[in-house]
Amino acid sequence: MTLRPIHPTAPEAPEASAMTTIDAHVHLWRLARGDNVSLNPAMATIWRDMEPRHLRPRLDAAGVHRVVAVQAAETLAEALFLVGLARKFPWIAGVVAWIEPASPAIEEEVAALSWIPIVKGARPIRDDNRSIAYLLDARLERGWRALADAGLSLDILVQNWREISLATELARRLPHLAIILDNCAKPDIAGGHFLPWAADIAAFAKLPNVSCKLSGLMNCAGAGADVAEVRPYAEHVIEAFGPSRTLWASDWPPLDLASDYQTWNRISDVILAGFPASERAAIFGGTATRVYRLEPPDPPES
Repeated sequence: MTLRPIHPTAPEAPEASAMTTIDAHVHLWRLARGDNVSLNPAMATIWRDMEPRHLRPRLDAAGVHRVVAVQAAETLAEALFLVGLARKFPWIAGVVAWIEPASPAIEEEVAALSWIPIVKGARPIRDDNRSIAYLLDARLERGWRALADAGLSLDILVQNWREISLATELARRLPHLAIILDNCAKPDIAGGHFLPWAADIAAFAKLPNVSCKLSGLMNCAGAGADVAEVRPYAEHVIEAFGPSRTLWASDWPPLDLASDYQTWNRISDVILAGFPASERAAIFGGTATRVYRLEPPDPPES
């Protein structure tokens, strides 16, 4: 099986004037489908359909042009649902599908996904990923090799920042697989555990095949948080990974449990205001375009 090389040191993104802004992590669901079993009525803010018609006004208000839709359920049927939405709404630039890496047919399942151009990567989830320790099971290596061979990336959701070291070990074992860490590995901002999280993030970032989504910080900080609470964490992620391996994202609609789209967009603008235009352009879209291998948007009709 031939593994495709990754290129973590690709050229920086062009200037902001030539860029589109990309939200590298949103979820879309329709409750009647019954896909997302992790949702429940206690999550009143997001216990409802969250479809493109609900997201698009938020994107327009924030000046965001395109998104990457990430799995929110443990089914391949949900992946096809997201693919269908992407075909209807061209501003959905990519899909990250669910996989079960322990499936006896994992090679065939990954191959089938790779034949769908809009599918750019995969994210394995088990029981809302209360622990990612299972990802290190040697029996899953077939799945990881299948992803690498297909040219697909792997998103990792760490629900407990204390497990960042497990993600680091996985990335170390799989140097040919592009790995994307979601939601900054969910630091305990409200609890103030900055230093140990920062050390683990820095260790993970030293590996050349990894990148990180600048997202999830508002939920980690809690309701009412603003720039002061999340800035140290955001700046550390950018320092550790560099703009060429940092992808701005919202994690909407879970974002709405603690904040809202416009607030996170404003806070992000404030934090990145002092960065050179080329670095802002990378974080706000260029890196996502490269890491997820997104096709350029269709030109506007004349």
